[in-house]
Amino acid sequence: MSAVLDYHRATNVAAYGTDEDEARMVDTRPSPFKDYGDAERLPLEGSLAGPLLQDAAGIVRSQSRRDYGGGTIHWRAYSSAGALYPIETYVAAADGLFAFDVMTPALVPLRRHDARQAIAEASAEPELGDAGAVVVVTGLHERTGWKYLERGYRHVWWDAGTLLANLLALAAAVGLEPRLYAGFVDREVNELLGANRTDEYTLALLALGEVAGTLPEWGPSHSRDRPKHAFLDSPLPGTVPPYPLAAAAHETSSFTDADEVREWRTPAAASEPKLDRDALVDAIRRRRSVRRYAQAPLPADELRKLLSWSEAPIPADAPSVVRQVVTVAAVDGLEPGIYDAELRLLAPRDEQELRSAVGFAAMEQEHPRDAAVNVFQVGNIDSIVARLGPRGYRWAQLEAGIRAGRLQVGAFIRGWGAAASTFFDDEVSKLLDTADSPLLMVAIGVRIQRMAA
Repeated sequence: MSAVLDYHRATNVAAYGTDEDEARMVDTRPSPFKDYGDAERLPLEGSLAGPLLQDAAGIVRSQSRRDYGGGTIHWRAYSSAGALYPIETYVAAADGLFAFDVMTPALVPLRRHDARQAIAEASAEPELGDAGAVVVVTGLHERTGWKYLERGYRHVWWDAGTLLANLLALAAAVGLEPRLYAGFVDREVNELLGANRTDEYTLALLALGEVAGTLPEWGPSHSRDRPKHAFLDSPLPGTVPPYPLAAAAHETSSFTDADEVREWRTPAAASEPKLDRDALVDAIRRRRSVRRYAQAPLPADELRKLLSWSEAPIPADAPSVVRQVVTVAAVDGLEPGIYDAELRLLAPRDEQELRSAVGFAAMEQEHPRDAAVNVFQVGNIDSIVARLGPRGYRWAQLEAGIRAGRLQVGAFIRGWGAAASTFFDDEVSKLLDTADSPLLMVAIGVRIQRMAA
């Protein structure tokens, strides 16, 4: 347990500090995409999961960026700090294992056998073997560590959470009854993917639908055997910078056998809330990190609805360990102050004093200061680890990312703007007057529309 607690404390950022590697070089930035070369591609529509992955994690726009060395940044459907996108996804189905190649976009065949059965055994959950498809989510610390060093491990989980927020909502909207699994035997799932547990490792499994009527018809061309590591462009040994604190935290929170998984797991409490699919897809495609807000109020009723969705149970094999605290600067009918997630006043504050304090705690950024509200995901890390063991630390960060992802998409459904943010850890705890640790935060407000040229 001490490894995850040591990691968390060591990666806290003090007031006036930075979470960035200020010596990083643009030309050493890792690619945010895997290169599958001339590997065979299969259409997304042939898989139950393919269209969902495109809507939840596909490229939504591209832009040239001078601050990234003049290259093109491909913005994706989920929130990722610095557009570093340290997440990869795979699909395990009855007819094989496939990688989601976001650049094509398409699915790349990696195995020809029923990968769901291996996933089911590794997760000690037979129902995964009967799922229509299982999405496997992996992380690569190297991509986000380029900017955020050891703290980048937190970003891996946050980004996985915002992606999963999209996938969960979209899957529920089309009746696929998604079920999320954070517990599994790490080595076995990683070996199935051909993933190096140091450079790339499994974060979560998402079961979609039932087997009946959902199997794709690929034809015979994809059934060729492929070498274990073909098309998985993992870095060469020794080329990835070491992140020893994160590596120790990940190792100590890994499960080594199915009995550990069964002992840890909690039955899912509820189903994912069902929203309108078209509204979800539209909001996900329009979502971006909004940095300019009008200091105008939000309607209280709509904010309550948004918070209610963000607070809804997650259909996962772990209990909720994250609570949300809201700082209100401008909401119709509410005085400025600190509120719980049901908008019950905890402590009144002067509006300008509150805006200033939030902006400072959010690493002296302007958009949290200008936003109408800021929603903080917090948790007592010591208690979480004592209750759920080291694996609980992973789950806390992932849950925070899912709830933050819901907030961002829900804000865009309502025509607002939103952006996740990092923070000075102790300053957030002081601001909220809590012993809990901040895990993530989201600014929400009325966006200032850009003027047409």
